[in-house]
Amino acid sequence: MNNQSTILLTGASGYIGQHLKSFFEAEGANVLAPTRNECDLSVVGGPTAYLESLESAGAKVDYIINNAADQSVAELSSLTPEAIASMMQVNFNSIAEIYAYCAKSSWAVQSILAITSIEAIRPRKGHLIYGASKSALEALTRSAAIELSTTRTNALRLGLISRPGIESSWPEGTASWKKNTPLSRMGEPSDVTQAAKFLLMAPWITGEVLTLDGGNSVNPGW
Repeated sequence: MNNQSTILLTGASGYIGQHLKSFFEAEGANVLAPTRNECDLSVVGGPTAYLESLESAGAKVDYIINNAADQSVAELSSLTPEAIASMMQVNFNSIAEIYAYCAKSSWAVQSILAITSIEAIRPRKGHLIYGASKSALEALTRSAAIELSTTRTNALRLGLISRPGIESSWPEGTASWKKNTPLSRMGEPSDVTQAAKFLLMAPWITGEVLTLDGGNSVNPGW
């Protein structure tokens, strides 16, 4: 990656997004990090309108990292149709729009990376729509590898990532994570950025989901 490369990064204002942006800028890439006003993922057609504006302005996109997500917590009994639709729009539909746009644009996008979660395969109470949206995103990633044959499409499935204050605000959760994870720790932002770079640049990997969870998902759980 060099200063001629342009990465489109969604969700750059979030904790992981900030680290991805800083990391790839330090690597010499030009990182496009649209705000919600510029690219509203919650609105049908929002991503398409943003991408059309980029292309019409002569911008190029070499890599895409789909990092934005709605992680709202709600149990099934309290979910409304609107809440379900809203989360699926942000976490899945909007990203499908991005894939669809790349299929017909003049850009030669080299690689697309989706950030997903272990909740795509390990259900957690209150996270069922979030987990379902991430599972759908992983299926989309694999299928897109076939249709976007010249563009590599992969996903990075994240476990619990450390952030300031998480151990004091959620002591039972972080303690349980460490107890049930072979490497006995949460992930660090640097773990995510290094893995993201690997998947973006790997020339012969496509349609794959890399789990980054310190081994938590191999724990039998019983």
